[in-house]
Amino acid sequence: MKYDRRKTLISARGLLALGLIGCGTAEDAVALLTDAPPGTSRAALTVYEQAALDTANASASCAPLGNFYWELGDGAGPLYGIPRGSGVSATTVMPIASASKWLYAGAYVQSKGYANLTPDEKKRLNFTSGYIDGNTTLCGDAGTRVSDCYGPAYKDVSYRPLQDGRYFYNGGHMQKLALDDIGARRGTGVLSVMDWLNARLGTTLPESDSDVAPAGGFSGSAAHYRVFLMKLLNGQYALSSKLTADAIPAWQGGPGVSFTPWTAGTAYYGLGHWIEGETVNGAWTVTGHSSAGAFGFYPWVNAAGNRYMLLARSRQLGANGEGEKSRACAQAIREAYQSGVPQP
Repeated sequence: MKYDRRKTLISARGLLALGLIGCGTAEDAVALLTDAPPGTSRAALTVYEQAALDTANASASCAPLGNFYWELGDGAGPLYGIPRGSGVSATTVMPIASASKWLYAGAYVQSKGYANLTPDEKKRLNFTSGYIDGNTTLCGDAGTRVSDCYGPAYKDVSYRPLQDGRYFYNGGHMQKLALDDIGARRGTGVLSVMDWLNARLGTTLPESDSDVAPAGGFSGSAAHYRVFLMKLLNGQYALSSKLTADAIPAWQGGPGVSFTPWTAGTAYYGLGHWIEGETVNGAWTVTGHSSAGAFGFYPWVNAAGNRYMLLARSRQLGANGEGEKSRACAQAIREAYQSGVPQP
């Protein structure tokens, strides 16, 4: 698999050779080109990078998605990244919706240690606890606490015994977990949810009133989320070695599945994230891990634990299956990058 390519858009040395920057740091170079229009350094692209760029701009999976930023990287940082269109860069902050789940699960497992998780805690992290929210009211009012978001004015979470032990994709599981662990924390200010999460993950995600909904209320940018994925690949979290732990069927019609939004064949759900795969010669094999957000923010790491991808976009008006659309586009870009052949 031809995946190791030079770091064209984030190499300060390469940019100097192109005459695109003068003096400055590598970080300056990243900031410059992540906001540059597509094609700025086209002549310097490898066939693999060009194939990925062409796929992002014109493939059937990506063309309808509007403007977005995408990047491929490894444990050391971005290998290649560029915006498609204008208005979205690596540093554009947006609501990440269910991409929050992976962050919260990572922070929770980090705080407890995997070996210390109880069976009930694991069930709340892989969505088999029976705690389901009754409505989708946003928890974005200033001054609310995690415990308020759990209650009837917002998520109205309740225990449903018939769903205990069955997979039901829903934020209520994590809202119950957070109620018991960080229920007094707020979205912003002293003792915020992000104070707790960033301290455990070594990240710098911004505060937002909606952070009190840990399964879907966080905001951030590709640059913020990148840090989490890099540390995940580098084995710096308790979750790093447990990405397939406590996995359960999560596809439509799967055993023990009550509700799932997954529509792309077989998939499993681990601790706060999807486990993606493909069937080869009759055998289903893990290909990666992800946590797509309802508005289109899509983070991913591969099964080998040496590559990540981010596709950052936010379409909140008229949104319908935006997370799945981003997943399909991201998969096409990866295939193009690996093969050097633009995907249709």
